[in-house]
Amino acid sequence: MNTVLPRIISGAVACAAGLGLWEIVHLKGTLLFQRFSLSSLAAACCVIVGVLGIAGCLAADHFWKSVLPVVMRFREQITASRKPLDHWSGSLLLSFSLIVYFVAMLTLLPQQPLPEGNDQAAFLTQARTVQEAGGAAGLLQQLFAGEYTEANQHPLYVAILSYFPDYEAGKRFSAMCGLAALLLFSFGIARLYGNVVGGLTGLLLAVNAAWCRLTGQVVCEGLLLLFVAGLWLVVLRIPDDRTSETRSRFLWIGAGLLLGLAWLTKGTALVLLLGVLLWRVSYAIDWRRCIPVRFKTESAQTETEVRTISWKQALLSLALVFGSFIMIASPLLVRNARVYGSPTFNANSYLLFEDEFTEPHALIEQRGSIGSAARHYWQTHTITQMVKREVKGLAWQIFIFLRGLGPLPFNEGRLFFGLLMFPFLLAGLLAETGPARRLYLIWMLLFWLAFAWYLPIAAGERFLMPLLLPTLGFVSLGIVRVGQLLVQRRTT
Repeated sequence: MNTVLPRIISGAVACAAGLGLWEIVHLKGTLLFQRFSLSSLAAACCVIVGVLGIAGCLAADHFWKSVLPVVMRFREQITASRKPLDHWSGSLLLSFSLIVYFVAMLTLLPQQPLPEGNDQAAFLTQARTVQEAGGAAGLLQQLFAGEYTEANQHPLYVAILSYFPDYEAGKRFSAMCGLAALLLFSFGIARLYGNVVGGLTGLLLAVNAAWCRLTGQVVCEGLLLLFVAGLWLVVLRIPDDRTSETRSRFLWIGAGLLLGLAWLTKGTALVLLLGVLLWRVSYAIDWRRCIPVRFKTESAQTETEVRTISWKQALLSLALVFGSFIMIASPLLVRNARVYGSPTFNANSYLLFEDEFTEPHALIEQRGSIGSAARHYWQTHTITQMVKREVKGLAWQIFIFLRGLGPLPFNEGRLFFGLLMFPFLLAGLLAETGPARRLYLIWMLLFWLAFAWYLPIAAGERFLMPLLLPTLGFVSLGIVRVGQLLVQRRTT
């Protein structure tokens, strides 16, 4: 039985816990020992996880040979094919989640920060400018003509907001987008996995602090999440081409259209698009040939069935995605190419090569092209500094991701709710055996790497919001599947 991989995973967990502990000690210092706080509890958790990780890395072979069969049996049980779980409690949870979200919005909308020197002010200013220039129709003409030069806020949310460029109306519109995304995603999950999973997903979204706070502000996240919800539901319906003969061309076109709408809303949708590209290409590569023999299990070494698709299939589906993406995103692609010389230009891209926040439009004049900004950063920083920036950012991304799973009304204490949900996230990932699981992991890797690097400029849950929907969907699926296993064991 191969024990190399679990040892590597244990070592990685120990390293992550060590980095977290290092950051906590660096920030809090002696305050950790002078008085008990949430930081002290987090540091204690990091110590425990680190010790367990080191122990797993150094444990004898007989330990892993006794543990791994249990893990494999659990995996087989949780991945076993099951009918969608429909129960009256699921419908009750769906209804209750709507009530909870309404109550949360009624409480949070009056408490939102005023539009003064923040993104809300920028969106409202741009919306008023667009309204004065002829509204959404005028904006579309300006984009194709290269006359609209705003390169920070993407145009779709601004175009809609131009019909009512008012702070209170903007908050209500964002809240309605959040509600629509919650309904679409919850009912979509309910149709695929049963109304119990759908109802639980809706409830987790309705009480999620990051979700409620961001969908109650005059920012584009609410609209973006609506498109991401539709995109993920489309992805879940795409069959595995290695085992299915079902044609999914319309699904690929739908995915491209939704990616285009998402990019017209926010620039981070390019990360979603890149993830789809890597995801599809990954199925055309025979990864078994790339895995060293020492990392292969006995079953993997004797496996002979084909686990790849043809490059023709991969390229055809990607052509459908990119074709529909270009069609829907063409106004912004044309404007960027005509004005800035790059179809995917965004002013915030310059901040990737800065050590602190600087006005993006000033950087355009100061640095010139993106390539010049990258060369300047490379010449003024050492490899050690760049590696340290990424590693420190990854440690913070773990904290931000786990905290982002927590509910209202907690603040930093949401981290511990995230820790409780994490095992169920793993269980949900095991339970989902379709292609969507691989896409989620690729998105997770890309978002964490990208925004870990972005940490010196800004850090927050809003950057990881596109991952929140599938994450809570997997958490709900994991909770239900674990519950089914426990009930099954009691009845047998």
